Amino acid sequence: MRRGIQRLKGIKVITKPNGNRYIYRRVGSSLIPLPDLPENHPAFLAAYAAAGEVEPKFKSKHKAGSIATLCEAYLGSGAFKKNAPSTRNVRRLIVDQISQKRGTGMLKDLRPDHVRKDVRSLTPGAASNRLKAWRAILKFAVDDGLIETNPARDVRAPDSVTVSRHQWTESEIKTFRTHWPIGTPERTAMEVIYWTGTRCVDAVRLGTQMVQDGWLSFIQVKTGGPATCPITSLPTWCRGLAEDHGYFLACLPSDRIQWIVTSSGKPRSVKGLSQWMSRLASEAGLPGHCTAHGLRSARAAALAETGATTHQIGAWTGHASLSEIAHYTRAADQIGILSGGEERTRKPKVVQIKKKEQ
Repeated sequence: MRRGIQRLKGIKVITKPNGNRYIYRRVGSSLIPLPDLPENHPAFLAAYAAAGEVEPKFKSKHKAGSIATLCEAYLGSGAFKKNAPSTRNVRRLIVDQISQKRGTGMLKDLRPDHVRKDVRSLTPGAASNRLKAWRAILKFAVDDGLIETNPARDVRAPDSVTVSRHQWTESEIKTFRTHWPIGTPERTAMEVIYWTGTRCVDAVRLGTQMVQDGWLSFIQVKTGGPATCPITSLPTWCRGLAEDHGYFLACLPSDRIQWIVTSSGKPRSVKGLSQWMSRLASEAGLPGHCTAHGLRSARAAALAETGATTHQIGAWTGHASLSEIAHYTRAADQIGILSGGEERTRKPKVVQIKKKEQ
């Protein structure tokens, strides 16, 4: 059977009562005019292709110039989409809240006091996140020429006390290791997270496919920045971590590429891994504040104790700023830090364990 001619998509033809014909290509909610030529004509095809490159006009269901319209435009913008997926998920919820609560107000009437009043009623943590969202959408408005200055720029978030997540102690790590022996998937997950110092969002992806020349290297999901740590051998400066390294190597699976998987061999979800690790810690008799993220900060602290520089810690854990590293190493052994890791490095304990089948 002979196939018919495939028609171009998005073509709209309007014929006026006087016989004049107008041809358009629909791009989003916009209609881009095309020449009145046959669809297989070279000039028509060129115009059709060019129309596909046109940025579609934003059409909102809200009143023009309103804060709700701005919120909607921001969520569809490149400024919003360039954020990490985890950041976008949180930011979208907050921007939707702003739209629902303040959306009927007009952007031209917005003043710093309005933003200040909006964040003042929230808890310190929620107020900080709301203010970040306000600054982002209003910066977008400035960049898009909708307003001249950002009303949220000089608004301060309410003072808050930063409560650090619990950093696992050496005693807690030992307790977990005693309860979950080498050869179990529970122990493998713990050693992978603890040695690499990764967030769960990255830990679920780790495997031998990311190891080259003895180094694990990957791009972090949350920040888009790199992280690297030794796998097969240790540099001289971190020989004091030989015991942890030995446990890590003993737990690596030899029957698969990906390191952390479910009992059926499938990759774990980020939320699933986080909840699973908390449950495993609880089953090992550890307090409820022992979470997967606490292993990440424990790794940063262990690196500090062994004499690592802030740049070495940042390269390993993927932290970009020195202030972040200081936050995670604040609970590190101060004597170990001041001695340059001599106590750890003097007599490193190398663990040699016969691996069990997993």
